[in-house]
Amino acid sequence: MTEASSFPSWLEPAWQQLLLSWREQRLAHALLFGAPAGLGKRRLAERLAALLLCAEPTPAGDACGRCQSCGWLRAGTHPDLTVLAPEETGKAIKVDQVRALCAELAMTSHAGRYKVALIAPAEAMNSNAANSLLKTLEEPTPRTLLVLLSEAPGRLLPTVRSRCRVLNFAAPPTQEAIAWLETVAEVDDPERYLALANGAPLAAAELAASGVLTERDQRLQELIAVFHGRADPLKIAADWQADAGTAVLPWWRQWLQMLLRYKLAQVPPAEAGARQGWCQIADTVDSREMFQLCDRISATERALNSGLNRQLALEDLLIRWARLAGPPRKVRTT
Repeated sequence: MTEASSFPSWLEPAWQQLLLSWREQRLAHALLFGAPAGLGKRRLAERLAALLLCAEPTPAGDACGRCQSCGWLRAGTHPDLTVLAPEETGKAIKVDQVRALCAELAMTSHAGRYKVALIAPAEAMNSNAANSLLKTLEEPTPRTLLVLLSEAPGRLLPTVRSRCRVLNFAAPPTQEAIAWLETVAEVDDPERYLALANGAPLAAAELAASGVLTERDQRLQELIAVFHGRADPLKIAADWQADAGTAVLPWWRQWLQMLLRYKLAQVPPAEAGARQGWCQIADTVDSREMFQLCDRISATERALNSGLNRQLALEDLLIRWARLAGPPRKVRTT
């Protein structure tokens, strides 16, 4: 569970709102936290759950960290906390899972306090699952709390959204995010990681901890070399396949989007180390072809999950990329 000392500063206003509602005994029975990944909605939900389940909250409004309940939370075995997620990554939350959750919430608390459920990502509930949650949302058992975490709250059923108190989050100002990354997460070069994470500080901290930038820089230089004819697309595809690396595909889309922003709006690419070479590429290619390649990369990402040959797919994309180095030409539409 989240420690107050490392709690993101940009979530403090939302936390104070929830804390005031709890102290005044008007905390909603269902909350919807809507925000892109990496902004901390899970941390906010966990801090609230810890407070509600704690036997002796502090005067400041945090879990004490010492009682049996807090011990259960640290061990991940608290009987009054349920975290509902898809059984398989990328799959739906099924109706049977939601029915089991609703039955659990209808039972008496083991510790005599709240029963709390986190559903993440809430948009993963299929329509039957979401509909089966409605009765609990409409007729909640006393001292229960449902927290729905969603990166796409618009995809939830309107009947579900309307029965929740909605808290939406925005990325913090850049300087606040950088200060948090430097002091709390102890990230070197926070500006670069923040740019790569689209302004989401927690995602930036995860990137920094992963050490992924070395590979990312290498892949970027390989793409530039393929474009200029200094590297064989087939060999690069084989190298990428040997590393089992399809992480390069979302990176590649991001780089192309940087190129397009530079070409169409003169926004410099965030990749400072390759800015000169990248801008030279942007000056020589046709925007429509870059848009088409972005679409092709996205389609390939989806198809790889359904059994598409990885190496052949990478070869196709890299050959198309190499061909962009020629003079702009009319693009056929189908």
